Amino acid sequence: MLKKIFNFPNNYSFLDDILAGITIGIVTIPQAMAFAILAGIPPIYGLYGSFIPLLIYGLLSSSNYLNVGPVSIISIFIFNVLSQNLQPFTPEYINDLIILGIMVGFIQLLFGVFRLGRFLRYIPKSIISGFIQAAAILIIASQLSSAFGIEIPVYGLKKIPYLFSHLYELQFYTSVLFLTSIVFLFLFAIFFPRFPTSISLVLVTGILSYSFEFEKYGLLLIGDIPRGLPELIFPNVNIGAIKYLPGALGIAVIASIGSSIMALKLEPNQPKKIRLNQEYISLGLAKIISSFFGSMPSAGSFNRTILAYKIGGKTQITSIVSSIIILFTILFLTPVVYYFPQSVISAIIIYSVYFLFDFELIFKLWKDDKIELSYVFITMLVTLIFGLVEGIFLGILTKYLGDFFFKNKTNLS
Repeated sequence: MLKKIFNFPNNYSFLDDILAGITIGIVTIPQAMAFAILAGIPPIYGLYGSFIPLLIYGLLSSSNYLNVGPVSIISIFIFNVLSQNLQPFTPEYINDLIILGIMVGFIQLLFGVFRLGRFLRYIPKSIISGFIQAAAILIIASQLSSAFGIEIPVYGLKKIPYLFSHLYELQFYTSVLFLTSIVFLFLFAIFFPRFPTSISLVLVTGILSYSFEFEKYGLLLIGDIPRGLPELIFPNVNIGAIKYLPGALGIAVIASIGSSIMALKLEPNQPKKIRLNQEYISLGLAKIISSFFGSMPSAGSFNRTILAYKIGGKTQITSIVSSIIILFTILFLTPVVYYFPQSVISAIIIYSVYFLFDFELIFKLWKDDKIELSYVFITMLVTLIFGLVEGIFLGILTKYLGDFFFKNKTNLS
């Protein structure tokens, strides 16, 4: 029975999954809190969005390695969709987050039921890359306020020129802590790549925050997080919720594409092939069920999946162990989380977002295919100008119109 569920490889060691699961669980905690804040919701909902989906997906998936939970791109997508109508961090915002999550889950479930996985395989890499890098820029912009301790009353890319025109308002201690954290994260990534830098940085600065009372110096902390299991929530739904459908479709498509890319990348290392339609059903059910507990919509995480693979995880037991670690934190350790500085969490977000910039692909296309490279930058621009949902669809449209034009031009020549 267990062999059918977990797809055990030859020479399997249960200890490998246990150790990998503990490590990934610890790493997930600061990221989950950071991405929850990025989405406009309290940090506890990021922990719920890690614990419940990990458990459900771990039992249903066909991928041995994919780690699901809060991710930066989906977080900025959520914020982009909901903040146009509601104030972040309010009960109304969380109510509509649940509705959005259920919508996304049902759309992904339908992807699997109607066997649409084969179509999502063919979205061009240049379009995906352009979209992801535009989202990365928006994510960095969204963190400038907490990174430097300055109130920025504008949205999106407007935050960047506002920051430079108000440098005199920067909070000194907040800025120093943020910049120091960024330097440590990149230096350790270069010289000690296997060291758990993110969680170590959060723990060390949390201890310093408690010992030296960082709040006295104007540094913003995570603050109070409720302890205990999530409660079952039934959202208030009205006909106006239909306005979230385009955003839900965009999130479902991006989450499905990203999860597929990561699962297929590691497919050669597992005994059985990935069944994409089963993946979408698993991801959809995980979102629907977890949404009723206030969980933010989850997706496959690039960095946590690769990390789990590199440190020896072999099956989805790794994810189940990780979910237990996160559950333990929710039940017993939330008072400790109070002292984590927000500028450090911003540093972790910006550091993780840096790896979304696909410089290798850009240099390759610059040498080999400048037309394809133009699609990367066009998708980036339309995403930054018109929005995340519009960006992915306009990028695809531009790609196919461009290919049609250049193909006909070549034939005429």
